[in-house]
Amino acid sequence: MRVTIVGGGVAALEAMLALHHIAQDRVDVELVTPTPEFEYRPLSVAEPFGLGKVRKFDIVRLARRSGTRLHLAGVASVHPGEHRVETWDGRSLSYDVLMLGIGATPVPALPGAVTIKGPGYTGRFRTLLRELEHHKLRRLTFAVPAGGSWPLPLYELALMTGKHVRDRGLRKVEISLVTPEAAPLELFGPPASEAVSALLSERGITLHTQTTPIEAADGELRIVNGDPLLAEAVVSLPRLRGPYLSGVPHNGDGFIPVDAHGYVGDELDVYAAGDATTCPIKQGGVAAQQADAAAEAIAARAGAPIDPQPFRPVLRGLLLTGSEPRYMRNEVYAQTEDNIVSEHALWWPPGKIAGHYLAPALALGELDGSTEGVPVDVGLEVASG
Repeated sequence: MRVTIVGGGVAALEAMLALHHIAQDRVDVELVTPTPEFEYRPLSVAEPFGLGKVRKFDIVRLARRSGTRLHLAGVASVHPGEHRVETWDGRSLSYDVLMLGIGATPVPALPGAVTIKGPGYTGRFRTLLRELEHHKLRRLTFAVPAGGSWPLPLYELALMTGKHVRDRGLRKVEISLVTPEAAPLELFGPPASEAVSALLSERGITLHTQTTPIEAADGELRIVNGDPLLAEAVVSLPRLRGPYLSGVPHNGDGFIPVDAHGYVGDELDVYAAGDATTCPIKQGGVAAQQADAAAEAIAARAGAPIDPQPFRPVLRGLLLTGSEPRYMRNEVYAQTEDNIVSEHALWWPPGKIAGHYLAPALALGELDGSTEGVPVDVGLEVASG
């Protein structure tokens, strides 16, 4: 079975490695990606503080180790009826089964704010830190935008900024965090929210919950149904826009609808996983779990002796605080099209965050430069730092 995987992020690479392990020689896999490098993004928020850096991995080496053919190209359109994809440079690639892990596009969500989109977008934030140190800035606000699907990076920035200010003895600096959530990081449930609230208080950060920001302008943060908050500078996260891929069903925001096995609508030979789908939680660990479910379904179609399991995600997070990292875990279950988060959550011990197959492969490649003769599903524990 010819399986074409499109994308170069967590979902695409996890699917590639999962298929190699589960289906083995029952599938002939090729990867179509516009970039030869994979960036592991979680540590990008620590870069301005000198606490970490974005790690990059060679997709060409990963593909070679799993016996995957590689096309360095972006996909312009899909033609499901003809079982082919068309690349940006005009090539036409045929497939039996198509797996889409093409991600989503970050766009500014809060006018007037410094938007942190990931690696390469922290320069303006470094400027804010320097202004704090030189007493040119005294009120700094972190604002979770409406519809933000993964707010954790903003909490990390706020907590590390609070430690940065305290360690340097900067007085009269006011830091606040504004969020539409009823409780901080409510995706992880009450125990995690209580712990995060305590951390914010310890760092001297004022928390405003159930507060939706609209715009940063004229030294204020304008909010829905309330008086503006004083804010000399505002830092926010982007919202994500779907890929709007031609030939593939999508909703009004460009995201691809999938079922619990990654099937795309009635196109039984097209699967999708990750940020490009309608799953409301846009996070690497969730994308990897979606990719595993899709890979199992594809492998079963190829004749692998496996009972494909539906996507029933477990939400995991590593919260960088500038000192001791905190690990969080929550169970998530699906109802119709929406993913509903359960009420129970606990701090959890370190474990594999980036994917069952991808995390060990990256760790092994980083440690010894080779994965020859080593099973890719070994139980390595991988944590940033």
